[in-house]
Amino acid sequence: MTSPKVWFITGASSGFGLSMVELVLSRGDIAVATARNVASLSNLASNLRATTNTLLVVELDVTNQHQIVSAFAQAKMAFGRVDFVYNNAGQSIIGEVECVPDNVARSLFDVNFWGAADVSKEAVRFFRDENPPGLGGTLLQVSSQSGMEGSACEAHYSASKFALEGFTESLKEELEPTWNIKILIVQPGWTRTRLIPQTPRLQSHPAYADPSSVVMKSRQMMTVEFLKNNADVMDVEEATRAIYKFAHSDGGITRLPLGRDCIQATSKKIAIMTETLAKSEIWLHESSDIRASG
Repeated sequence: MTSPKVWFITGASSGFGLSMVELVLSRGDIAVATARNVASLSNLASNLRATTNTLLVVELDVTNQHQIVSAFAQAKMAFGRVDFVYNNAGQSIIGEVECVPDNVARSLFDVNFWGAADVSKEAVRFFRDENPPGLGGTLLQVSSQSGMEGSACEAHYSASKFALEGFTESLKEELEPTWNIKILIVQPGWTRTRLIPQTPRLQSHPAYADPSSVVMKSRQMMTVEFLKNNADVMDVEEATRAIYKFAHSDGGITRLPLGRDCIQATSKKIAIMTETLAKSEIWLHESSDIRASG
């Protein structure tokens, strides 16, 4: 019989994080549920009928490196190892570039990029140096469709996810195969979570006030009503089941575009890049001619 796997989950108080905690426990695995505000998880054990043998709740603000190290140490003390790190904590902003103050944008990056990067570094170190020799582990990086394509009114969120994906690809290249560490990226499309209701909506810049503008149309899409009524929007439980299955698979891919809208957006991006690549060849010839004439 396979022993239960230990999942270390960030941002576990709601959305994808909470959904993964619930699924992990329902599958007979062990959850280390971390959140910046542990009071929000106070009833988690009783609600899920979990015990201290299956659930550990830990305070973790991912912008605090000391808390990151401490949380992993508590996981080891309780369960002896960590098999999966679900790097999920994040936040968003709704507003065009010109209306987002720098301090707000930097705060978002502190969580979405620097926080995720610091958790990733500790995860790799833990898998290699703290887990039993040869066990390794899996780091699941929760990115977004917005980490593959930018859209109006979420430039800084998208930029943080683009940055995280580049960081993750580079980190993956640095790992020694003997460490047995797997890194996966998940790109969920629109999903019914509390992210949109909880996301700050900044006052629009007057230059974008035209109701027919792209900005206003984007703002209208980023609403609870849109999430409820759009058939392409995933339920978070449906998405979480797919991510859990992906984490255990060996399908030869390390990035999962998740949801019909994300798959369509990815196909569109591939088509644009293919066309760009074909048309860019002329510039290679132009630069060759310049070098030859010089």
